[in-house]
Amino acid sequence: MFESLPPSAAGDNVGPAGIPAEHAALARRLREAEDRLFPLAMVDADRYQRAVLLVGLLARRLSETCASLDELAAGADGLTGWLVAAAGAEGVPLDGLDTALVVEAAMSQRLRGLLQEQADELRRQAVERARAAGLTWAVIEEPSPAAWRTGSARWVEAHIETDALMVRSVVADPRTGLPAYRLEVFGVAGDDPSQGVRVEEFTDRDAWLAAADEVRSSFASES
Repeated sequence: MFESLPPSAAGDNVGPAGIPAEHAALARRLREAEDRLFPLAMVDADRYQRAVLLVGLLARRLSETCASLDELAAGADGLTGWLVAAAGAEGVPLDGLDTALVVEAAMSQRLRGLLQEQADELRRQAVERARAAGLTWAVIEEPSPAAWRTGSARWVEAHIETDALMVRSVVADPRTGLPAYRLEVFGVAGDDPSQGVRVEEFTDRDAWLAAADEVRSSFASES
């Protein structure tokens, strides 16, 4: 349920998806590679299938050999040779394939895995700190200064007992400049907290904050 949640931004040196500034250009390039590779499905199914198979093979290798963004960036140079060898071993022809594009698409998959691992660890640490402090909710994400400068902000809290998530966000309407508020709850108070999803939108900040307080109260009453 929570795989789409990125790790919390720690400051101006960390991007909105938890990517350090020194790796931001690499992350953009890898994502662009995926964007260029996958439209092959529309024009050449055979090349696409071969590319996807090779991306999967390489991504699995990267999950075993790259445990950090630094290692992913540093290990890029040797991947083309490994890809050629793996394609030969698997009997996958490289004819018509851009091997550099396949490599970068596989690296992009590993990048997402690393970011998710980072998010999971940050969340675990936040929950443990909140539990040790006797709190009911753990703050998983807060907006960084960089986020505010883009005209949007997000707060994510996890309920310690049920593992439910409450996501509050605000974004400036591009047409009017006025703030629009949103409240999302994944999990509900009660016997089966994993099944509930609640989404509300507000134009009034006080109503938005009151709704968040009501969510906290509903979980407290079930504890």
